[in-house]
Amino acid sequence: YRAPSELPSSPHGCTDGSCYPATGNLLIGRAVNLSSTSTCGLNGPQQYCIVSHLQESDKCFECNSQHRFDPYHHRNSHRIENVIYLMDSNGDNTWWQSVNGVCESVSIRLNLEAEFHFTHLIMKFKTFRPAAMFIERSADFGRTWRPYRYFASNCTKTFPGIPANGLHHINDIICEERYSDIEPSTNGEVIYKVLDPAIHVKDPYSLDIQELLRITNLRINFTKLNTLGDDLLDRRFDVLQKYYYALYELVVRGSCFCYGHASECAPVPGVDARENGMIHGRCVCKHNTEGLNCERCRHFHNDLPWRPAEAENPHTCRECNCNGHSSHCHFDMAVYLATGNISGGVCDDCLHNTMGRNCEMCKPFYYQDPIKDIRDPQACVACDCDPVGSMEGGVCDSHTDLDMGMISGQCRCKANVKGTRCDDCKESYYGLSQNDPLGCQPCNCDPRGIIMMGAPCDQISGDCSCKRHVTGRYCNQCLPEYWGLSNDLAGCRPCDCDFGGAFNNRCMMESGQCDCRRHLIGRQCSEVQPGYFCAPLDYYKYEAEDATGHSPGDSALPVHREHTPSHMVTWTGPGFARVKDGAGLVFTIDNIPYAMEYDIMIRYEPEVCVWTVTYQIDVKLLLKYIQMPRPFCFEPSNRYVVSIRFQRHGVTHRHLTAFILIDSLVLIPKYTELPGFQGNEPEAEQRREEMIRYMCLDSFMMTPMPALAEMCSKLICSISSIIHDGALSCQCDPQGSLSGECHKVGGECHCKPNVMGRRCDQCTPGTYGFGANGCTVCDCHSEGSLSHQCDPVTGQCQCRQGATGRQCSDCQPGQWGFPSCSPCQCNGHADICDPRNGGCRDCRDYTAGHLCERCADGFFGNPVLGSGEHCRPCPCPGNPGSDHFNAHSCYADHTSNQIICNCRQGYTGLRCDQCAPGYHGNPEQPGGQCLPCECNGNIDTNDPGSCDPRTGQCLKCLYHTDGPSCGHCQHGYYGNALAHDCRLCTCVTAGTIQSACSDGQCHCDRQTGACPCRQNVAGHNCDQCAPNHWNYGQDRGCEHCSCDPQHALGSHCNMFTGQCQCRPGFGGKQCTECEQFHWGDPRLQCRECKCHPLGSEMAQCDRSTGACECREGAAGKRCDECARGFTGDFPKCVRCHPCFHLWDDAVCQIKRDLEHIQYAAQKILESGVTTGVGDTRIKELEKKLRKVQDLISLTTNRFIVAPLHTYINTLACLLADQFEKVKKYYQESVKAEKKCNASVSGPLSPVEQSKETRAVTEDLLDASKDKFLRALAAQNKSLNELQQKAHDLDKKVCGGHSNASVNGSCPDSQCGGAGCRDDQGNRVCGGHGCNGTVSTSVAALNHARNATDGLNAAKEELQSVARKDVKNQAMNTLKKAQKKKDHFENNNKKLKDFIKKIRDFLTEEGADPQSIEKVALQVLSITLPVNRTALDKMVMQIKDSLSNLTNIEGIVNQTSQHISKVKELLDKAKDAKSRAEGVKDAANNTKQALDVSEKAIEKARAALKEANNNLNSTRNAAVEVQHT
Repeated sequence: YRAPSELPSSPHGCTDGSCYPATGNLLIGRAVNLSSTSTCGLNGPQQYCIVSHLQESDKCFECNSQHRFDPYHHRNSHRIENVIYLMDSNGDNTWWQSVNGVCESVSIRLNLEAEFHFTHLIMKFKTFRPAAMFIERSADFGRTWRPYRYFASNCTKTFPGIPANGLHHINDIICEERYSDIEPSTNGEVIYKVLDPAIHVKDPYSLDIQELLRITNLRINFTKLNTLGDDLLDRRFDVLQKYYYALYELVVRGSCFCYGHASECAPVPGVDARENGMIHGRCVCKHNTEGLNCERCRHFHNDLPWRPAEAENPHTCRECNCNGHSSHCHFDMAVYLATGNISGGVCDDCLHNTMGRNCEMCKPFYYQDPIKDIRDPQACVACDCDPVGSMEGGVCDSHTDLDMGMISGQCRCKANVKGTRCDDCKESYYGLSQNDPLGCQPCNCDPRGIIMMGAPCDQISGDCSCKRHVTGRYCNQCLPEYWGLSNDLAGCRPCDCDFGGAFNNRCMMESGQCDCRRHLIGRQCSEVQPGYFCAPLDYYKYEAEDATGHSPGDSALPVHREHTPSHMVTWTGPGFARVKDGAGLVFTIDNIPYAMEYDIMIRYEPEVCVWTVTYQIDVKLLLKYIQMPRPFCFEPSNRYVVSIRFQRHGVTHRHLTAFILIDSLVLIPKYTELPGFQGNEPEAEQRREEMIRYMCLDSFMMTPMPALAEMCSKLICSISSIIHDGALSCQCDPQGSLSGECHKVGGECHCKPNVMGRRCDQCTPGTYGFGANGCTVCDCHSEGSLSHQCDPVTGQCQCRQGATGRQCSDCQPGQWGFPSCSPCQCNGHADICDPRNGGCRDCRDYTAGHLCERCADGFFGNPVLGSGEHCRPCPCPGNPGSDHFNAHSCYADHTSNQIICNCRQGYTGLRCDQCAPGYHGNPEQPGGQCLPCECNGNIDTNDPGSCDPRTGQCLKCLYHTDGPSCGHCQHGYYGNALAHDCRLCTCVTAGTIQSACSDGQCHCDRQTGACPCRQNVAGHNCDQCAPNHWNYGQDRGCEHCSCDPQHALGSHCNMFTGQCQCRPGFGGKQCTECEQFHWGDPRLQCRECKCHPLGSEMAQCDRSTGACECREGAAGKRCDECARGFTGDFPKCVRCHPCFHLWDDAVCQIKRDLEHIQYAAQKILESGVTTGVGDTRIKELEKKLRKVQDLISLTTNRFIVAPLHTYINTLACLLADQFEKVKKYYQESVKAEKKCNASVSGPLSPVEQSKETRAVTEDLLDASKDKFLRALAAQNKSLNELQQKAHDLDKKVCGGHSNASVNGSCPDSQCGGAGCRDDQGNRVCGGHGCNGTVSTSVAALNHARNATDGLNAAKEELQSVARKDVKNQAMNTLKKAQKKKDHFENNNKKLKDFIKKIRDFLTEEGADPQSIEKVALQVLSITLPVNRTALDKMVMQIKDSLSNLTNIEGIVNQTSQHISKVKELLDKAKDAKSRAEGVKDAANNTKQALDVSEKAIEKARAALKEANNNLNSTRNAAVEVQHT
């Protein structure tokens, strides 16, 4: 590999790629830049020597470097510049030499005037090469230094922090040892290359490589001399004279550093050296670059980033494009990246009003002239935009871009401004302002109120142009008396308020609602509020009947006229006042509402002799009214009296028989004086014309008033509203009117029949009794009354002589048959009779009847006048009217000459002195009475014994009711006794408390039917365990699940097995154990059993120890080894020779003996005292020792102590010998124990395993036994209950009936039945050809026998346990008993469920016979197979049949009266009983098998006892050993 500067420029020069200047020695021409820190002889001559084997004395020389080297005059000068060239002009070597003995801080430094590429260095030494040195560089002219390479003879010791394990990366800093040896002693070289050829460089132009080659300074530091070692012993000057640094030649190869942008270099300005071969420092740059090292682009060539040149790409700097508007630019990397690495030049200081990266855009407020190129100095023209109405103070589009909607020079107006210069407001806007961000304000004119032609508002003031009837600045309001701003031509509509109903003609602008007077409604106030009315023009009328006479002789006679459908009513009020000629009437007026002039009008009719006929012929000719010639002014709050005299026209004297009928006086208001009618306004004139045109006033002159025109009604309401300041209240009389509303004009209320008056407050003539139902017609009898009128209050008519009654339609008292009255005929027992049919009233003497011709109830006799008899009281038993009379009536039976009483309800007997059935009391006593028995309808009232006749206590309650009043259901039933709805309790005996059940029947709550459940039993019928409980059917109730709260998924468990639902990793019934096939403490860790499938009986191991249950011949914790007594490689284990067992017994016996020895030895070690025979000897020794101690404590005589010491030593020796023997025997015992443990002790020994297996077997058998016995007890109890209700099912079960004779034979029934026996005394039920269910029973019995055979087989296997070893017996028994238990529990449960369903259905009170027969036939059609699978299938079919029977309770309630028919079907219970007996036998067989298992366990216990005896023998042997 060669550095880029060592490569020659390519043939194309610098045109198509990189180019490099020549490489040379950077020291040539730079002697002044080369320096050293130590040079010999600078301050004067110095002596130095060389290392040589020569003995001559010319080994030492002089160094004088005060002057530069000169081959002729200063040959002893050894300055640093001597290293530039190896030899002088004469061919002699020159060198640089340091001061003698200076080892450290000697360096050579080269300072360069510019950046250079440094490639390698070569040094040739005159003396030994340095023992340690390093080369470093600077790229910032000496401010900072970084090392290149370290050299040392021992790198680890000299430079401990520098790696010396070779170069791995090109820029690694390492230490080399190959250039630091002491040999050669001269001409030794040191070569360093910056880019080591051994390291491949991928990119020599990378920043890392360029940085590595670039230098401005180079320094070589010598840190240690290579010596012969004598300088370490002697530091004298003559020793150190031969040790110094001396360098012949130094070559620093490099080139001018130009980044590939120059092929030659020129001298740096200020450097005058021009020596041949000198490498100059200023690059002659190509590719539009500049700088000493071509490190930047030329001025105005910054469109591309500066880069080092490459072989195939010179990376020439490109000139910036500023469109002639700038001569300065800079490079922007962000711009370069944004353009996709195409252009990064940004122009600076754009001229001619341009801007942008390339000066390609005009500045704000300028735009590009479309006809000029952007490079033209006059291309950008100033915008001509109004700054007030344009955006950003007058900015226009700088250029044309149709996609962006830009047109060069176009002004950008504010939102509400328009125009080429943005100097005009848009339509619907006004007030151009510079401060307004939108330019102009919206007119805000209401579009409904403005004229659509032209601008909606003035662009200066903003005033809107309103429509005709619209006003306001924004044309959003209506003119007064107008409303409803809309898009209509006029804008608003007139209020058009009613001139009378409203106070004025103003209204609400939004709704048009006028300001109404009191009780007037509607937008125009032209409608009357409900319950109010407008007064008609003749409202103020005063009836002549109410007026007074002008003088006492002028009294007027009221003439009332009836209202009849065939006659038109031509008057007002009740009628007229009949005034004679010349008389007068006085009217009082005190209710004037409004001050104005009123016309006075008199309504009258002439009196005609035959007025009725004339009235019918031409009533209109007879209708008259007269109006006074001028109006009169009336004012409110004044009382006026109007006196009028009536006289025939044109006569001067009165006619005594001339009369006139005056109806009323009427005040007609002079409406033309009212507002709205006065003046010459068009509206007033129009109203006056309408009053005349529609004859509004004329309509009120006649009676009855014709229908008013709609216009008249409106005008009259307006007049009434002005006069009365609103509408008048109807004030309809609540009794006489149908509602509170009245006619809109006139106020006439809707009257009830025969009621009149505006307010419906009086009766019409000919009626009376004003009230809530109106008035009643007088209906005076035409023959008995004087007229048709009656008293208006009482309705009494005026009767003729001889007539009486309200209607004058009755005869006088004592007569009947009006008008032909006759005397009453009452046999002398009454004075009056019915006036119409002659029936006598108030018969005396205890008589009754139409003519008092018979005796009253309670009496007997013949009261007919002339018979000579009278009525006598009935003796039943007391007299009528007393508190002892109990009959309706009586009669005399002439045949028997007896008085027969007709008793009242509840009484019976000849004299009604007894209570009838269903009644109770003491009727035989005075004041006594018979009352109904209070039995709530639950007795037979025809049954004399249904209740006690004295106390009333209910004796024979029906419908399963009970109690003194039959008021509740009897025990065992529940429901509503009052509704005859008592139903049989359906409690399940297995879950109901025992005290509530007797004779197979349980009691329940008499209202709800809820059964009293055992503890922790739930369900309406006590048929299931409470939540979180199990083991249903126990006497103490259900047990708590006790699921582990942490290891179970919940607190619930299986109701029958008690199995909790465990979380993953846990098992056991209560989730307190490890999961299946695991063992250990689940709270700590569960481990997999890993029982060997070939050696273990089952995959589950002991949950506590993890020991697997091994088969015969297998052993080990996992049953993966051959057992003791077997040999071979597992699983091919072969039983050992019989002799093994003989020796094995002996070994086991020895092991047991050693166990005792070990125990005794342990006790000796713990207490230091032996047991057994040696105890006496030791006690004697201890006694003697105590005596010795006592003697020692009493005396200190050495003659006594010495013998004692001797004796004690003897004892010690004796004890030591004894202890050694014990220790020996203990070791032997330990060895024997180890041999025996493998077979008879420890958790894996057969004995221990047998013991554990036996315990598990016992527990499992006990649990199975208890569970089985509980289930059997519950089953027997259920079957016994069923048996008691199954006495009469013989026919359906056996196929016959049970007419058993005295000796029990049934000669007329071959199929037998209940109580039937054959000659041998055996029961007879069913047989060949019988249709009963006995065949089904036989099949079930066979199935039970099969189960029995299976259990017998299990029994035989259990019996064989006793003949095998303890372990195999226990394990086999456990396994097979478990299987049989599971099989039996499953069958037992299914049988129990089936029997329960049949029992519940058959024992339901009032079950439908057809339904029971259907179930029975379904059962009879089933043939029970002998295998389990077929039996399960049949059980499911029966369950389906039962489930299809819906509404059983309804059937029971509907057919309770047929209960007697059900009894004959109860014979079917025999089948269930027989089946249960078979199951019981099977259970007995199972119990026998369990007994056999218990015997086997007893044998195991005996074997264990024998083992204990052997252990005792071992203990005795140990004692003997100890004794010896």
